[in-house]
Amino acid sequence: MAMRITKNDKEVNIKWRVADITIPNEDIISVKEDTNIYAASNEGDDKVVRIGSTFGKTNRVLLETKDKNYIIYTHNDKKVINELSK
Repeated sequence: MAMRITKNDKEVNIKWRVADITIPNEDIISVKEDTNIYAASNEGDDKVVRIGSTFGKTNRVLLETKDKNYIIYTHNDKKVINELSK
C-alpha cells in the first residue's frame, strides 16, 4: 500500500498501511529533508513517530510538531515536502 499524504486548510493527514495520522496545521513547526538517513533522532522514542518502509534506498522527511517529530521514509521526498509545505 502506498503512502498518501494530503493537506487542507486545517490539517495534514498521513495514511500508510493501517496508520491514519492527523496533525493540525497550527502544530507544525517545520518540514525539511534529511539526507542523513542513518542518523538517530535526538528525542526519546515516545516523541518520535516513524512512518514508511526503510527497505531499499529511501530518503527521510522530518516533520517537527509541537509535541512529536515525524520521520517519513519515502522514495519521493520532494513530493512529500511539497505537499506538506503548501
